[in-house]
Amino acid sequence: MSEPKRGRLVRDLPDGTVRQEAGTVEESAVRLDPDDAAEMVEALNAVHAGAFNLFYLVRKHYWSAEGAESGAVAEFYGEAYRRLREIDDAVARRVTELGGVPVSTPPEIQEYAPVHLEAEHLYSLRASLEGDLAAYATLAAGVRDAVDVADAIGEEASRELLEDRLETIEDDAHTIERFVEDDTLVEGER
Repeated sequence: MSEPKRGRLVRDLPDGTVRQEAGTVEESAVRLDPDDAAEMVEALNAVHAGAFNLFYLVRKHYWSAEGAESGAVAEFYGEAYRRLREIDDAVARRVTELGGVPVSTPPEIQEYAPVHLEAEHLYSLRASLEGDLAAYATLAAGVRDAVDVADAIGEEASRELLEDRLETIEDDAHTIERFVEDDTLVEGER
């Protein structure tokens, strides 16, 4: 994507030796064609960044869920953010296995992520759930796009990893959809 960003939040290690520049793809044990590996790494980094952002959204909503149905929703959110972390970690590891560098700084993640973060405010439980449902749909679409890349270049391991995680994403989205359909969701008192 773009040049690495430096500033208050992102800085080089003063005495560190760079093993691999961000945005590069080196030959790996997978021995994928370099252009194919670069294309797959790009697609996987978008999934990784999207899962990372969704993890933070879901975790925020786990911390702040309130209202009549908040117990069940918070319990789901607690499990869902752990699943998203596993998805994110697995995809980032695959980027590394293919010879790439997973995006890892806030500016890079925001540049790659199809899933956007919400403002710092606390929102009603229904609004949070509806926003999360849209974010899950966005992430699922991004995973499907990455599966298409894997299919096009014949990269079976990434395709299988993504398809397995897509099922988890879709299952969690379905659970959120059931919560949103529940007319008993009410806002907690402040």
